[in-house]
Amino acid sequence: MSSTPDQATKDLADNWVKALTDIDLFIEISTEDCLVWHSADDKWVTVADAVAAVYERSGDGPIPTFVPVGITFTEKGFFNEATTEIEIGGQKTKLHLLQNVEVRDGKAARVREYIGPEMGVQP
Repeated sequence: MSSTPDQATKDLADNWVKALTDIDLFIEISTEDCLVWHSADDKWVTVADAVAAVYERSGDGPIPTFVPVGITFTEKGFFNEATTEIEIGGQKTKLHLLQNVEVRDGKAARVREYIGPEMGVQP
């Protein structure tokens, strides 16, 4: 599934990783009509709404720290892997994220984000 990306896609992938620490950058590096889907709620939203939701969930606290794991280029764009820790039900939970980013003209055109918590189910 890996492919050789053009320079605009490489640059977008680099900026995508930067946006993990500067959430507002996602708005700048996405097309105006880009929609984002999250597995956590099964809804398509605008990038601006997705960014606002990060701030809303953070409340008065800091935005979660997203740790980049790696980029894999595809024919349509790239996959970005990252992890973060958030509090769920009063307990810290590590989340794994896989973002499937479709690229158009050097910007994110469609994003599907799959979110999975570490569950400790291994024997």
